[in-house]
Amino acid sequence: MAREATGSILTRALGDGTRSYRLRFHVGGERHDVFLHERPGCRCGCGGGWEERSARTELGNIQARVRAGVWRPPQPPAPEPAPTETPTFHEYASTWLRGKLDGTIGEKPLAANTEACYRWLLRCHLLPFFATHRLDEIDARLCLAFKAQKVREAAELRRALAAGADLRDRRGRRQVPLSASSIRKAISLLAVILDEALADELIAQNPARGKRLRLRVPKPSRTFLELDELAALIQAVATQDALPAIPSAEMAGDGSRARVARRLAAGQRTGDIANELGLSKATVSFHATRLGATGGGVYQGRRAVVEILARCGVRASELCDLRLRDVRLHDPDGARFHIRCAKTSTGIREVQMTPDLVETFIEHLDRLQRAGQPTGPDDYAVPNMRGGRMSRQRVAKIVGDAATLATVESLARGLPPLPHVTPHSLRRTYISIALVTNNFDVKWVMSQVGHADSKMTLDVYAQLEQRIQRDHGRSFDRLLREVQDCPAHDASFV
Repeated sequence: MAREATGSILTRALGDGTRSYRLRFHVGGERHDVFLHERPGCRCGCGGGWEERSARTELGNIQARVRAGVWRPPQPPAPEPAPTETPTFHEYASTWLRGKLDGTIGEKPLAANTEACYRWLLRCHLLPFFATHRLDEIDARLCLAFKAQKVREAAELRRALAAGADLRDRRGRRQVPLSASSIRKAISLLAVILDEALADELIAQNPARGKRLRLRVPKPSRTFLELDELAALIQAVATQDALPAIPSAEMAGDGSRARVARRLAAGQRTGDIANELGLSKATVSFHATRLGATGGGVYQGRRAVVEILARCGVRASELCDLRLRDVRLHDPDGARFHIRCAKTSTGIREVQMTPDLVETFIEHLDRLQRAGQPTGPDDYAVPNMRGGRMSRQRVAKIVGDAATLATVESLARGLPPLPHVTPHSLRRTYISIALVTNNFDVKWVMSQVGHADSKMTLDVYAQLEQRIQRDHGRSFDRLLREVQDCPAHDASFV
């Protein structure tokens, strides 16, 4: 067995009175040299340079790295780049975005939603205005002109839409005026990019930071539903998911109409029925019309969407990402959802399901299977019509349509309309109900909804206290009516 190479050290005295140490060793049959230099005044081994003992220790360290296969020869210092002119905003913003995406700028890589927002702000707003300007040309005057342009464009678009103009973009979509919140986001992104340019010493100061660039954003209205309004919403969305009411007589027999009727009643799509029975889509649509099932058979899980949001308080994005493997219906500790994809690490949690929600979800799974939707462990719990991931916009549309239908039914009964309802309205509704039913256990509610900061939960708590205090007025009127109905000598308790 060959003896392991130990290497050697050659010491050489230099003209300035110091010494150099030449470490010689072999790597893969090739000889390598590493030079160490003793600094002047450091013959005592004080740590300011190298001496024979520390050089021998370094040789041992190098040999250990060679044996581990991780030693690399020292690289010569890279030459300093030649000075160039200040980059344009487009060039620097592109480099900055790449750094944010790979995590070299900031604490971690950007999330997908944040990346989409940054790209939209850059492509549609910042680059059209600042792209060709060098960083040192961007001053406070130019930043203020950007803010003024965006505010003016939004105001002009609002006036045009109010006058009845039908304005569309290049893709044929209706134009929507930029909100104050979006303008503020664009200015904030500009300031963040210029902060990095300041750190890179490309500019002397950040012109996008200052009081004149601030923009007041109205506080959005935070709505949630009363219990009777939530019940009306769930009842309305259940009718949207109802199967076609086809008489049993129409489903008897082996004719094409009866076979189509049975599949429509089971919740299958007309296209799937046509493929399964070997009929044309026109034939299936004809039978569906004659059976009074036009538009039926397309199951989208509207009730499941609304009830999961309202009975669990999950976010719309968490609902869209929920897979069937994360639904535990028969767990000994109780049915629950396991939320894996959340906005923060605190949001990754176990969310308890109510008994009524368990029944709704079991019915939802049955409807998915009868409709021919995939129901494997990796499939989405609430899929879109093609079996893929449902978008947050579609979730908002389902909630909005159900609220519209519930409002129509409420007005027909002489009741007031529902407020503006969004998926987040149902989240706040869940928090308000959960606080009451759990004796205002704020920590438990925070664990259910994934709040890292109690401020958001307590914000709903404060609104809930104001709502509960509405009963004080009714109590006052009831007491006054009791006094008015009592004789004077029986009113001694006043």
